[in-house]
Amino acid sequence: MKSCGCHAHDHRHNRVDLSGQRFGRLTAIEPTDRRDRKGAVYWRCKCDCGNETEATEDALVHGNCASCGCLKRENQRKIAGKLNRIDGTCVEILEKRKSRRDNTSGFRGVFKLKGGKYRVDIGFKGKRYYLGSFSDYGEAVAARLEAEQAIQRGFLESYYEWKEKADRDPGWGKTHPLIFEVEKKSGGLVINRQST
Repeated sequence: MKSCGCHAHDHRHNRVDLSGQRFGRLTAIEPTDRRDRKGAVYWRCKCDCGNETEATEDALVHGNCASCGCLKRENQRKIAGKLNRIDGTCVEILEKRKSRRDNTSGFRGVFKLKGGKYRVDIGFKGKRYYLGSFSDYGEAVAARLEAEQAIQRGFLESYYEWKEKADRDPGWGKTHPLIFEVEKKSGGLVINRQST
């Protein structure tokens, strides 16, 4: 007998019983009536930390959900303890920066516009600085590299210089914070740094 399609999203007949099974820190308790957009069953789960949460069967079985969120928070705290954030900038991220996948030109901070020109910008401490629009790709890349040299490499040089002094004299480091500011003035970037 053929179905009219009304049972296409009825997964009761093929539901897997996850009750009592452990997935990371979660123990599946019971299925709920909730479904995700693909029809996967949400399970009520108890986390080792004591919290209850809901996760889809797919997320549990495939390892995409291993806790109520407490594991992610713990890992973020561990990572934060290992990273050096100075004046709002993470040194390790700046050192290992790679090109983004959604970049339209193949070079970080250089974006091809519909008219064939290239827009160039750079981000630092949560702000974006527009560097200009160029007809020539080589000029656009050169402008970006110049800004990277001034801002990113300049910050790293200032940081390591400051860190060396602060490691020798921790008291000095507490009273002399590293200051590295970028301003856009008269169409150019101005760097204000202070570490002494």
